[in-house]
Amino acid sequence: MNIKSEKGMTLVELLAVVSLSMIVMVAAYHAFYFVTGAVETSSTKTELRKEANILILSLEENLINVDSVKVQNADTTIFQTFTATAARLNGMGEDSTFTYIEETTDVSIQNGHLLIDDIQQNADDMDLSNTTFELNGDKLTVHLEIFKENTDDTYSLVKIFRLGTE
Repeated sequence: MNIKSEKGMTLVELLAVVSLSMIVMVAAYHAFYFVTGAVETSSTKTELRKEANILILSLEENLINVDSVKVQNADTTIFQTFTATAARLNGMGEDSTFTYIEETTDVSIQNGHLLIDDIQQNADDMDLSNTTFELNGDKLTVHLEIFKENTDDTYSLVKIFRLGTE
């Protein structure tokens, strides 16, 4: 009696299945790697923009109605430290005249951090070392440049504050 079963797979068929499976798995890995990298890059850029918006809002809150800026060094074109002064209404005197008080705000870039009245405004993993300020007449220009540590990503933003008592 001669019994032959032809229901099994040949070695060639098995090698073909394994080869095709490997090609599909390599393609899936590369697609996953590409998507993961794109998501990480997008996430970092979003984080930088969010940080920039927070810092600009903080500067706006502290520099609203600023009348003058005193720069610590002699060069007023580009600097990283200044004191802003604003005259605030204190009330009305007994002779029906308004009285004002002067409030000052110290702003500086130190060790890569934005400090407003010695309070750090930016996240610890954000570096603002290249951020500068510029005074041109009645305009204070902020050149905000944020660098996220451990990445090559940076974000730049320019904000102009108008000084004066108008």
